[in-house]
Amino acid sequence: MAAEEESKAGRRSRSTSGSSSSGSSSNVVDGTQAKRSRTGAHERFDAEACFERGLFGRADEMGSEFAAAKPFPHISIAPFCSEELLQGVRREMMERLHFTQKETDIFKYHQSGDLANLDGLPEDERQQLPCLQRLRDAIYSQQFRDLVSHVTGCGPLSGSRTDMSTNRYKQGDHLLLHDDVIGDRRVSYIIYLADPEINDGRGWAPEDGGHLELYPRASETSWAPAVSPTRRLAPRWNQMVLFTVLPGESHHSVEEVAGACKERLSIQGWFHFPQPGEPGYRADQMQRLWQSGAVSTLGQIEAKRQRAAGLAGEDFSAYPDAAGAAQDEDELARYINRDYLDPKIMRQVADRFAEDSHIQLAGFLSTETASALSGWLRAVDVHDGAGTGDGGSAAPILPHGTGERGQWSAFGPPVIQRFLRLDAASPASDTSPEAERLASDLLGRLRDELFASGAFARWLERVTTLAPSAQRAMVRRFRPGLDYTLATPDGTASTTLDATLCLAHDAQRWADGVVGGYQCYIDGGNEDASNDGSVYRQTGGDGDGDGDDGILLTTPAAWNTLTIALREPSVVKFVKYVGASAPGSRWDVSCEYAVGDNDSESDNGSDGAA
Repeated sequence: MAAEEESKAGRRSRSTSGSSSSGSSSNVVDGTQAKRSRTGAHERFDAEACFERGLFGRADEMGSEFAAAKPFPHISIAPFCSEELLQGVRREMMERLHFTQKETDIFKYHQSGDLANLDGLPEDERQQLPCLQRLRDAIYSQQFRDLVSHVTGCGPLSGSRTDMSTNRYKQGDHLLLHDDVIGDRRVSYIIYLADPEINDGRGWAPEDGGHLELYPRASETSWAPAVSPTRRLAPRWNQMVLFTVLPGESHHSVEEVAGACKERLSIQGWFHFPQPGEPGYRADQMQRLWQSGAVSTLGQIEAKRQRAAGLAGEDFSAYPDAAGAAQDEDELARYINRDYLDPKIMRQVADRFAEDSHIQLAGFLSTETASALSGWLRAVDVHDGAGTGDGGSAAPILPHGTGERGQWSAFGPPVIQRFLRLDAASPASDTSPEAERLASDLLGRLRDELFASGAFARWLERVTTLAPSAQRAMVRRFRPGLDYTLATPDGTASTTLDATLCLAHDAQRWADGVVGGYQCYIDGGNEDASNDGSVYRQTGGDGDGDGDDGILLTTPAAWNTLTIALREPSVVKFVKYVGASAPGSRWDVSCEYAVGDNDSESDNGSDGAA
């Protein structure tokens, strides 16, 4: 949603997970006054006539429903608007507005321009949007603001700040978890205009995806969100959802739209705290909101304690002093393709890495090891129903909790990331398929016996001229329709060498990035970067990638491919949300190696970092 659509896309080339108005700007124009200025001061704008008859008489009833709602106070009102007016609004949106595809690590959707600034349009353009103007004026009228204040118990709301935009979610579009906390937002709203004739008039179906997902807190003592939502709201025609913007509590996301030829059309925006000079304004109103001690999405992302603990999950482990180099080749050959142990090929790899500061090595594992993993991992995906789409048609959305069993558990918090992580020390579950137990054992050995070994550290030194002093690693599974990591600084102050072994079948289906799953490195030190490192990428119809400044390296998911990349402290990385139509899960072994400054580093001819 930003109530739902969280981005600064329209204002600058970065976005935040809970940060801005998705291209809409807060316009300091009272909607009611603007209406009066066009129709004549002697006419009174009847805002109540724009809404469902009897709506204002249900204020107490709606207030009770709002307060009792879980996992945080909210309400879904349907129908909320005059049917004739909303039909006109939908018609104008579909016929008169231009939508642009926008994509970052946290979202992918199509967005129009700013609805708050309709009064700034040329007269001939404004006259083509009479229903949109009337709805905007009604939403920000004194009558409706008073109703929202009563229902939510949030106190007075500003009439001088209008803040709204429109979004179209097509197949594959999504918005990941955020809490809408930024600036002086007070109440979020979303108006759904899904085709009333969708599914032959039966409405939006669960298999279409696109639901608004509401997340509880992970525990009573934590302000972080749980890894899975507890409430899902389908986008129904003529429905408005309201919730108070609460730091650390109003966590929500928009599930990927999975239905073929289905579109999730909405208007979203915010009511703000009163501005100076307006009734109800208090200089300390924002401080009072934060007195509960809650931590907003941005606060969580910026918190060093969560960066360090959340991203890697483990502390760096130092290598033993023992050299043991004489046995390195035999030890590595248990798992690695012997071609990569050939001195001539290793020199070629080193030359390429010295030039680019990154390299991809296809066919990295031995044929025997890769073949065994291939069969087992495919079997696990089949067991869980992952990867059943053919790349073009609709694929089912996997339910939350898929694959969480035995040695695999969901790892968050989802404000930063969500994926399944292997804990090889835990016992396998009786409910785990045999292929999963076999794959988990081998993946655990790759992590512990290969990538954590001194032999592999010395191999890395030969192909990068960098000497790893410590390492940390995890085995991950990114499930279609569920998992991702966001571009979040990990708090490290020194250079890191990343080595990521990707195990994703059907590489050609991942290659163009449409289904996500790619790993992207971006310059988090760019002056346009937002606090959470989320990078904005706007793509036009020709897919030319306008606005890609700051992206340093993108590696699509592939089978049995090791990516080695030198990452400077200012560089952040993310794995793009894996779409429901992906050919299967993205499995990987993600390793990070602490490396010290090295004289040979300055000879690489590169700034490093991917």
